[in-house]
This record gives sequence, C-alpha cells and structure tokens, in this order.
Amino acid sequence: MLGLIRVITLHDEEDIHRHGALIEGRYGIRVRSRCIPEQPLGVYDQVTELESIPKIVDLARQLEHEGCTSIGISCAADPGLAEIRTTVRVPVYGAGSCAAHLALTSAARVGVLTILEEVPTLIRDILGGAYIGMDRPEGVVTTLDLNTPTGRLAAMEAASRLKAEGAESIVLACTGFATMGFAFEVEKELHIRALDPIYSLGAAVSAVNANL
Repeated sequence: MLGLIRVITLHDEEDIHRHGALIEGRYGIRVRSRCIPEQPLGVYDQVTELESIPKIVDLARQLEHEGCTSIGISCAADPGLAEIRTTVRVPVYGAGSCAAHLALTSAARVGVLTILEEVPTLIRDILGGAYIGMDRPEGVVTTLDLNTPTGRLAAMEAASRLKAEGAESIVLACTGFATMGFAFEVEKELHIRALDPIYSLGAAVSAVNANL
C-alpha cells in the first residue's frame, strides 16, 4: 500500500483522497491518503515549505506504522523527501522528482511550469542540461488559485510560452495541476508532452512494484 501525504490541510475525505484515487485508477495501487495539519493553503513558498517538513516526517512515520509499504509526497517541491528517507525503512517517492526523471525519458529540452518564484531544487538538479527555463501562471500564488477559470487560462498561456521557448516537454511542478487534469489539456491543445506529478509518482511506484 502507498501512503500518500497531502501537504495541504483538507477536511472532506473525497478531496483528501483525490490524488490517491488518480493513482489507484490508473495503476491499480492501493493508496492511503493523509493530510498534514494547519496548512490550509498548502506549500507555496520557502516559509510554508519549512513549516511543513516536520509534519510530513511525522505523518510518514505514522503511515509506515499503519502498514504502508511505500510513501509518496504529493507536492512537486518534494518537501521532507531527504528527511523521510532517513526516518522510515520503506521507499519514499517525491512527485516533483518523479516527474523530472520521467520527462528526461522522452525529451532533451524540458520546461517547468510552476506556481513558485523558482523551480524546486530537486527538479532543477535532475533536469540538468535539459532544463530550458520556467514559467509561472500570472496571478496564481497557491494551488487553490489554479483550478479557477482565470487560473486555467493563465496556466495554458504559460505552457504556450514554454513551448515557444523550445520546450519539448513540460514538467507540471505543482500537484494542483493533477487535481484539474491539466496535463491532458496541455497535450491536446499544444501537442507537447506534459508530465503530471501525481501520475509520474504512481508510474514510479508501479514500476518498482512490478520488479518485486
């Protein structure tokens, strides 16, 4: 079972399990979803990322104790990834790093679409020389801003700019893009591959499970 850590505080069970349901539906992996407390707007800058890490580590320990055989961080910045890996004994996956690795399997020039002011460090490091630049949807600050008509339009405009700059694929560096099904929209409208962080995490877990 995959223990999936949501780095935003949600209260409705369907909302909490929304990303887990995507993984279950595509890969047939059982997922147990949990949210960290007291972060109603999620992780969207350095301050909120630092606040989240102890909570994420505590939740990872809990999920391992509950019998989860792997842990996933449902955040493209992968907060707490290194800390969790030194704390639990099961494999730990970060949505952002999984998407970056997968992008390199099909493209030599990769752009990053993010809601942050800078590309998450792990994504930037993984992409290395394939990285061609980033863009950010105008007016979008938190993941909650994305799934609105104006947020969607701004995100598509930013993706279009990355394609114009030479990107052969785009890493969607926010798990809010998964909630809104944005990768499919990008591929349909712009005819360019878009790497959804949640599906990328699921693909990595599925690939490892297949080899066990």
